[in-house]
Amino acid sequence: MPSPPPIYLDHAATSPVLKQVLDVMLPYLGLEYGNPSAVYTSGRQARHTIDKCRADVAELLGVGSAEIIFTSGGSESNNTVIATFSTPERLGVISSKVEHEAILEPVKQLKSHRLLSPNEWGQITADIVRNEDLHSFELASFMLVNNELGVISPLEELLPTLRAHELLLHTDAVQAARFMDLREICSQVDYLSLSGHKIGGPKGTGVLFVRAGAPFEPLIRGGGQEQDRRAGTENVASIVGFTHALKIASETRVEFVRHTTELRDLLIDQLSGELKERVRFNSNPELGAPHILNLLLLSGDGVGVDGEMLILGLDIEGVYASAGSACSSGTLKQSHVLDAIGVPDGLATGSLRLSFGPNTTMDEVSDAAERIVRVVNRMTVEAGRSS
Repeated sequence: MPSPPPIYLDHAATSPVLKQVLDVMLPYLGLEYGNPSAVYTSGRQARHTIDKCRADVAELLGVGSAEIIFTSGGSESNNTVIATFSTPERLGVISSKVEHEAILEPVKQLKSHRLLSPNEWGQITADIVRNEDLHSFELASFMLVNNELGVISPLEELLPTLRAHELLLHTDAVQAARFMDLREICSQVDYLSLSGHKIGGPKGTGVLFVRAGAPFEPLIRGGGQEQDRRAGTENVASIVGFTHALKIASETRVEFVRHTTELRDLLIDQLSGELKERVRFNSNPELGAPHILNLLLLSGDGVGVDGEMLILGLDIEGVYASAGSACSSGTLKQSHVLDAIGVPDGLATGSLRLSFGPNTTMDEVSDAAERIVRVVNRMTVEAGRSS
């Protein structure tokens, strides 16, 4: 029996490189190979290309060119910001329990830090921040769009309290670039992290926006690249690809929101109709990104199905999605995000994150819903027979 055609629903993990992006990258993977630090012609041409990309990214974000640093991605950008506040003369960092590990882990290394508990949907609200003593902190870092739940952080509502206590604000905007106006966000924050492979660009490239005058210490030292802010020979091809992907994301933002909202609503309706009480949704469509849907798949007795078997079953059915958090061993561990919003361990085992891209179709989502139902029914029946 032939395998069913694969349906990719894990764009929040990584999204395929767009053909238009690959086309503009190709020359810099071949004939245009100059080192941007070289003073001869090919080096100067490479430097000019990077400078042009920096200006284009700055224009898309509504900031100054000197405020843009090209990095290897969101994790490096996040770590760079947190490391800036690790020196003895700096005050502490306040963040939340639902951040990406690229924030949580470096923050936990700081002598002075605090991780706030979110509300039931994973948001840090203005009320939560107002109830905290902020005097011993210098930086707040809150993810713009949660990578597991898709919930949007109300940064604008947090700003009055943060600014009243003279806190700087960093946001991990990796999951936001395809559907939110980043110019508006950059006008509110002091630091912002982006990653190329979430928006149809290449892996291993990203951007850190650092507002002029904000504290900054290089994470990677040993060269004069990026105006002495990030050592290492620049990856020209990837920078070109990232810039073009960000342009496309900006130009197609309205259509992306419309399209992925339709996909999400179809998936919710179809799964709810078929599975009824055996599916619960951790994502709130009114508060979240349209392209990320987090749900719990339950057995007949209300216990979460086995997450590893769920992913393996979906893999056999040709549905590629995420459950829990992937470890380096390739196994699954309990999601710290679901734990932070109060999902019991017995339910969280059945968590599934489905995420869409611009080329995901309605037929694919409908077909995927049928395959998910088939896997859950199979697991439920088998579990019932073995009990």
